[in-house]
Amino acid sequence: MALNKNVNPRPLTPKEKEDRKHGVYDSFANYVVFCNKCKKTRKTNMYIMRAEAYIDELHAKGELCTCGANEWTLGYPMSTTTGFVKY
Repeated sequence: MALNKNVNPRPLTPKEKEDRKHGVYDSFANYVVFCNKCKKTRKTNMYIMRAEAYIDELHAKGELCTCGANEWTLGYPMSTTTGFVKY
């Protein structure tokens, strides 16, 4: 499993999650998929629909993080609302 140790992710805020339910999102943002338990990043620089599909794939396969959890979630790198950062 490829984990990016250079990214400190944060989950979407409650407002960002609520906006997403209503179809509101930043179409130019780069999202990350990470383990919500230990914060290890699985994949970076993804558009939202692909990131959501990737999370569904990980859950469907029962793919575990190195910490043993299957708590994959969507977010941004810490301190950003766009995901545009250099690693």
